[in-house]
Amino acid sequence: MNEKIIALVKQQLSEIFEDYPHTADIHELAEELKSDLIASAEDNLKEGMSPEYAVEDAFNKFGDIRDLIEDVMHESDHKEKSENHEGHHIDITQSGITVDGGDKLKIDKSGMFINKGKSFKADGSGVSISEGRVFRADENGVKLGNMIIDGRGINFEQNASKVRDTFSKFDEQFDTNVDTEVYVETLNLVNEQEFTVDGVERLDISYSFATVRVLPTEGNKIILREYMSRDNPDYFARTSFGSDTLRIKQGRFPKFLRLKVRTQILIPSNFSGDMRISNSAGQLYLNGISGLGTIKATINSGNGYFNNVSVDNLSIKAQSGRVKMENIKADDNLQLLAHSGSIKINNVLGREFEIKAHSGSIRGESLSGSGSVISHSGTVSVSIKELTGDISAESNSGAVRLTMLPVNYYFDLQSKSGTVKSPENAIMDHDTFSFKDGHVGDDPRYVIKGKALSGTVKLY
Repeated sequence: MNEKIIALVKQQLSEIFEDYPHTADIHELAEELKSDLIASAEDNLKEGMSPEYAVEDAFNKFGDIRDLIEDVMHESDHKEKSENHEGHHIDITQSGITVDGGDKLKIDKSGMFINKGKSFKADGSGVSISEGRVFRADENGVKLGNMIIDGRGINFEQNASKVRDTFSKFDEQFDTNVDTEVYVETLNLVNEQEFTVDGVERLDISYSFATVRVLPTEGNKIILREYMSRDNPDYFARTSFGSDTLRIKQGRFPKFLRLKVRTQILIPSNFSGDMRISNSAGQLYLNGISGLGTIKATINSGNGYFNNVSVDNLSIKAQSGRVKMENIKADDNLQLLAHSGSIKINNVLGREFEIKAHSGSIRGESLSGSGSVISHSGTVSVSIKELTGDISAESNSGAVRLTMLPVNYYFDLQSKSGTVKSPENAIMDHDTFSFKDGHVGDDPRYVIKGKALSGTVKLY
């Protein structure tokens, strides 16, 4: 780093921050600003600017730092009040209604504002939700997500162009041919690294507050690409190799400065090791990955999307958020555990599978293999394509609906406080209101079990 740039940034920040209290949050904000401004000035220096002008330009590009300081101080004061006082302060006067001095809610003749208009605003200019990102209605028209309705009719905002790749067929038992879509990132590529696959037996990947896509590539290199809204090396991933493991860990994430991160990790098609990947408060995508031994994915407060994946063992644990799986094959074990969120599957094969949602529904089509599908509080509704062993489906508080494609199977259906329905062509051993068992077809081999504590059980 250029020492003069560092000194100039520190001096200018000191002059700005000297009028504000030296709290922990203000100190952390100053450190984030220093790192970001130095990185921006260093880029300017590479373009031929003098150190003085490079720093001046970096500050000008950033905008009003004092406004940001005021916002941080306000948030800190609000947090302290929330910790020291229960509930909220409500004022009702002739002028209108305010909650917490108008910070949470303000209703008067000018309109209605929630979270100072950041969450919801309705005034003379129109109506907006999440500052217009989710919904906006004004004189220009209506915007809902990426749909726009105006004088031109109905249109959609176009994201980046798409690059298509075809995922090769699985084996004869799990035959599919599906296009894999790889989205070109809209943020600037700020960090790209390559690692030889030789000697790597396991990948260990960790990110937070980011969209992470794991995709296949040809050649003999593992490729890391990071796209960010800020070009600051402090935010780049930290990588290391040791004990046959390549580790990719997200760099520092700022607490106060807004940062968008999208990461691509390209895995060679000939890589046959294991992968452990975690993502918190973000989106995780695995597309077109095959040939690996074991994949263990952990998702906290985010969503997971798994498409065209063929491995020996696949384990997915999601703390909160939905999980979607399509065209998945696990030759040995398949585990999918979601604590709070829904599960949706399509064309999934696991020799031994465990699919479990603590609070959320499990829905899907073309499930094959053997194992259990359990929802503690939610509906279980799946179609069974092929049996390689027994399958059980349970719900503690919700319905169980199973649609069978196999022609030969035993079944055992029961509900503690609900009705039970069996196939019309079934040969019954027991047939009561809440319990039915028997078989379908000649010479059945495997058993289908359906159980509900408070809900209906239906087998079609």
